Amino acid sequence: MAARDRTIETLIERLSRLPGVGPKTAERLAFHLLRVERDEALALAHAIEAVRAAVKNCSICFQLDASDPCGVCGDETRERDMLLVIEDPREVARFEDIGYRGVYHVLQGRLSPVEGVRPEDLTIAQLLQRVEQGSFREVCLATNPDLEGEGTAQLLAEKLAASGAKVTRLARGLPAGSSIAQVSSSILSDAIEGRRPLS
Repeated sequence: MAARDRTIETLIERLSRLPGVGPKTAERLAFHLLRVERDEALALAHAIEAVRAAVKNCSICFQLDASDPCGVCGDETRERDMLLVIEDPREVARFEDIGYRGVYHVLQGRLSPVEGVRPEDLTIAQLLQRVEQGSFREVCLATNPDLEGEGTAQLLAEKLAASGAKVTRLARGLPAGSSIAQVSSSILSDAIEGRRPLS
């Protein structure tokens, strides 16, 4: 059986490095790019090249944007005394969609001893400096509610304790429409701890 062209193999190998893309999906994507019009395939390559050239990390909050400071940090109408600490730049859009009007700090990940991610690999030092030099009334730790996210939030809470800012954590509990019999014990525990009075 004849071997596939090396250029096709290289494309498949590169595509398989993308998150969530396995060998079969990479192969399907590669052959799709070979089937579509040449201009369409090259438009994808040009879009990747353009975004890599234009987008960078904001020097203040570390989210991705074409301008520095980013659109959020440059917006004078934001609540500048409210800081939301998140793991990933993708999460900014989620909070913007629900109307959050404070500012952000993007950690660029979370602590993960298994993956070798240490505090110095994240933007923790910049966060501490920013809080020390700023006048934040509240710093909300919005890391994910999993083992690594909880560990990251705990470390940040300890480091921010002397800052004078109120350090909070996102509320957690039962998702709407869920069944108590089917949720995990950690979710149920968070729900009972975070209970609030009925108005």
